[in-house]
Amino acid sequence: MFIIIKHGDNQEFLVNSNCSVLLLLHYIRKKMKLRKTDTIDLCDESGTMKLLFLSKTPGDSASKFLTARNTYYVCKVERGAPGTRIENSYKAIVPMLKNPEPELVDSLRTQCDFLERSRIKMLRTLEAKRLAAMESSVNLPARSPKGGGAQQTTSTSSQLKSKGGRSDEDGPPSTRRPFYKTRADFLKRHR
Repeated sequence: MFIIIKHGDNQEFLVNSNCSVLLLLHYIRKKMKLRKTDTIDLCDESGTMKLLFLSKTPGDSASKFLTARNTYYVCKVERGAPGTRIENSYKAIVPMLKNPEPELVDSLRTQCDFLERSRIKMLRTLEAKRLAAMESSVNLPARSPKGGGAQQTTSTSSQLKSKGGRSDEDGPPSTRRPFYKTRADFLKRHR
């Protein structure tokens, strides 16, 4: 199963798509003399990206995502500057063609905007979940039943008390021996 890869000034080469996504992208980078750190993807002639760079399982066969004998363009995915707050943002998706069609560029721009909106939405969802978890772990002050809704104040030392009724200031817990009511209780447990 072969596909045609177009790039530059109408240059093209054949690629066997019966390999892993990882190997396919590595081969394309090497063939086009790109850096290993460059994020690339393929899009078809209508500009639909294949999103191979987002594959959760890069060991999957590339033929699952690509149609045999079709033509694909190499696109470079530009992200934010490394080490900055926006390093994972999608800045642009650029077709690696000398004179790309305007429709292709518009389609890639639209998909880039969609990827960025999805990324931001996911970050907001994760932040909301994190805040909800933090709020649920915070104990709200208790209300007195007769005080008409007035909040009870507790001392700092009583808030530090653990389940055993000891505070952190009391030092390490003392070792306690089990309490036996009778000699028979003692003998039952130690036989």
